[in-house]
Amino acid sequence: MKHAKEWFETFDERLWLKGDEGAEREAEFVRKVLELRRGARVLDAPCGAGRIAIHLARAGCRVTGVDITGRFIRRARRRFARSGLKGTFLVCDLRQLDFEGGFDGVYNWWGSFGYFSDPENLDLLRRFARAVEPGGRVLIDQPNREFILRHWLQRKEDGHLAVKNAWDAETERAKTTWALSCEGRRAVSHSSMRLYTAGQFASLFRRAGLEVEAMYGDLDGGEYRRGSRRIYVVGRKRRGGKHV
Repeated sequence: MKHAKEWFETFDERLWLKGDEGAEREAEFVRKVLELRRGARVLDAPCGAGRIAIHLARAGCRVTGVDITGRFIRRARRRFARSGLKGTFLVCDLRQLDFEGGFDGVYNWWGSFGYFSDPENLDLLRRFARAVEPGGRVLIDQPNREFILRHWLQRKEDGHLAVKNAWDAETERAKTTWALSCEGRRAVSHSSMRLYTAGQFASLFRRAGLEVEAMYGDLDGGEYRRGSRRIYVVGRKRRGGKHV
């Protein structure tokens, strides 16, 4: 008997991948806050089609990317090959990550954290922590819950895209229906993301064996505030600490 697919496995590809605009700046932020030097080993999870990974590779990092969508992995491989860059790209459900050390940094970008149940989200963060060497860092990027709820939009239309949002206070999840009309066809996708407060992130990182070093509110390195549009959390694995 086949299990029903998760929402992120059926989400419309046209809504999934972010364009290349701004990718170089984002990659520079990742490299700076993870303190990735030339030759550093970095895990991009999930990597999409490699829009950030390729800039890290150009800066001399050794990149491994994982994503559940095979099409994205194939695109990332082709992109690296065309640029003459080396990178390792694997099709993998994040919940099955099984790296034991080997990386100097891990990053989870553009609201790709919070897809799963609370226990699974904690387990994923622990998997990230196991993947880095002692002293290594993990970066999580999410839309800032405080900002989202203060500026809540139940409905939004932008050209061919209509978005309907619902906040589930009990589960602390933003549930969204995305309707994309293109060439006379209408495709509907659904998403469900657990949004964490700064305090909840701090607790989650501690439970995963990571010491929160910083929380940023923008790509310029500004301090996180309740009014920030996004929250970037950087945790460092304790030296001499055991895997949790």
